[in-house]
Order: sequence, then structure tokens, then C-alpha cells
Amino acid sequence: MISTPKVNNSSYVGPRALFDAHYVPPKILYRNREEKSLFSILKDSFSDDFSLSILYQGIQGIGKQVIINKVIRDLSNLNTEFLNIQVDCREKNLEEIIISLLTKIGQNQNINFNFKSIINSNISNLWNLFKLTCRKVDNKLVFIFNNIEYLEPEIFKKFLQYGKDTSVSFLATVNQALKPSTLDLISEFDLKKKLNYFSYKELFDILKQRVSLTFLREVDKELIEFITDLIFEHYVPVPGKGIEILREIYPVLNQQVSLNNQEISEILRNQFDSLQVTDEFSMLSYISEAELLTIIFLDNLSNHFSKNSNLYITIKELKECYFVSCESIDYEKDMEEFKNLITTLRNIGILNTSKKNNLNDYRNFSDNILNCNFYFMVINPRQLKSILDAIFNKQNFLF
Repeated sequence: MISTPKVNNSSYVGPRALFDAHYVPPKILYRNREEKSLFSILKDSFSDDFSLSILYQGIQGIGKQVIINKVIRDLSNLNTEFLNIQVDCREKNLEEIIISLLTKIGQNQNINFNFKSIINSNISNLWNLFKLTCRKVDNKLVFIFNNIEYLEPEIFKKFLQYGKDTSVSFLATVNQALKPSTLDLISEFDLKKKLNYFSYKELFDILKQRVSLTFLREVDKELIEFITDLIFEHYVPVPGKGIEILREIYPVLNQQVSLNNQEISEILRNQFDSLQVTDEFSMLSYISEAELLTIIFLDNLSNHFSKNSNLYITIKELKECYFVSCESIDYEKDMEEFKNLITTLRNIGILNTSKKNNLNDYRNFSDNILNCNFYFMVINPRQLKSILDAIFNKQNFLF
């Protein structure tokens, strides 16, 4: 079951909550300290008329821009007189960045530029025009530069120096995967904030909030848990990846397309780089050399997910699957062997425990395995079924 009929959702925003890159939720979860800190220091800088340069570091999708946008919105609601101008530095040279800044300032201040002349200007003239235009702005100016790792450090240092010479403030974001030359730039900022990853519960709550804002229908909690598990398994725990996935399955969740859980889980797994997902050839090599009991257990396991369209399997169901496998070949049941089997399947990337089990230390997985209640397939059950069929056909197993 993906969703239930229409419910009373007072927080409903609609698809904009997913598809608008600049959308800011009414409350930013688990970033209260960062939000309050930025709000306070920016507010003080406006009151005392001093410039600031603040850098937010973190992997793409961790929430750097949403914090900045939320604080800027809250300050605007206080009737604070300032003008904020944003620019994305990706695939832009200095000329393009300056022209983008001039365009946005001009639109806000009703300044008419001769862009035909501007486009043909050299860097020196563009820079002088930029400084002249900034002086014509009566309110406090805040420039927001996103993804500055795409800029040469010397270019952005020029902007930072301009801010120090005036009352203009600069907020910037940089992805964690830095070019070596970008490291020299970081020290130039007045304040640097590095955003940490989210826990399973935190990421789940953030995605649940975004789902609640996007859909009128009640989306199955287990589906959100599964998306969160896959992100932890194949990516890094950041909301951006989850929002990207939710965009992909929006037609399904909005019931414009009807799919069962198994078909949805296949779509979800396809959202991750194939290099991060278990290699099919290595899997085939392992299974083809495994004992008969393991092969039969895997076949029963893939059937459980494929036929029932399950996203998870419980420890009780895993035990039943093991018992049935043993009985099919008159093999004596052994719980220690069962524990070792599940641990092995986890280690090679077929099965894993869900982090909604709330284990504190996943490094001791084998010691806690029988205490974990929920498990999920790391690889696609259909992929596993195809591998097993190939092995059965090759070895002519008869059941």
C-alpha cells in the first residue's frame, strides 16, 4: 500500500515543495543552532552596518542553501531593509558572474543597463561598473555565492576584499569535495560553518516532512523508511538525495501512475550510481560457489520479496525462510549457522539490517543480528532471481 485516501493535511504546499529548488520549508529540522547563529549575526551586521563573509561547507544536498534562504526570508519578514542577490557559480566565468549580478541588481533597483555594451566590455570595465552599481543601492547588500568551488580562488578573493572595503556582506557555499586550490580560499572568510551528516531518524523526519508538504494523500511510512535505508546504504545521509528520489517517484505517490511496492523499489534502486551497488558478476561468482542450502535460502528470499512485493522482511520471516530451506533438503536446523548465513549475506551486499532497528553500533552487526527485527534487500530481488535461475539452469538442480 503506497498511500491512503485524502486526509486533512494543514501543512500541504503541493509539488513546489519538491520541485522548486529555492523552496524553504516552514521549519528546518535539526539545523536550529546553525539557523539561529546565522540569523543573529546577520541581524547584528545590518544594525551595526558592518560587512561579513560567511562560508557553509558540506556535501551537495546537505542543506547549505536552505539554511541561508530560510534566514534571509526570516530577516525580510522583519522589514529589515537589505537586498540579497544570489548567483550559482557552476559553469560560469567571471564575466558571466558579474553580468548575472548586474542583471539582478538592475531588475530590483530599476536600473536600465546597455547590455549590448556590457557584453563587449573587458573585465576591468565590468568590475568598475559592478562597484558603481553597488554604490547606487541604498539598502544593505548581501551577495550569496553558491558552489564557489567552481571559481578560481583569486576571483572570489577579489569579491571578499571588496566586501571588506565596503559594507557589503558575502555568504557562500562550497561542496565538501574541494579542489586543492580552494582550500586556500577558506581561510579568507570571517566565519566558517561545516555541516555534519544526519542520523537515520533525522533524515527520515526530514523526508517525511517534505512528503507531508508535497502530498495530500498519506504516503506509506514504510516507503519513506526504505528510501532512507537505501540512501544510507548506497549514498551519504543528506536530504538532497532523498528529495531527488521523491521527485522521480512523484507520479506514483501522487497516484498518476499505479505501481506495486516491488516495481517502486526497482525504480528507487535505479537512482543510485551502478558502481555503488553490488557488482552482479561478483555476486554470481559467490552464489555459484555457495552451498546448496545457501542457494535454496536465497531463492526463497527472492521469492518473498518478488511475490509479496515486500520492502522489508522481519527476523521471524527470515527464520521461517531458513527453516523451509532446511526442510526442503532434509538439513538439520542450526541457529548459529542461520546467524552466520545472514551475516555473510550482509557482508557481501545481498541483505542488510534496516537502520530503523535503532542499533547504536553497526560495526558489531554480527553480534546483534538476532536482535534486529527488520531487513531489506540491498540488491534488486529480480536481479538476485535472475542470478539464481542462471545457476539452477547451469547445474540442473531439481526440486
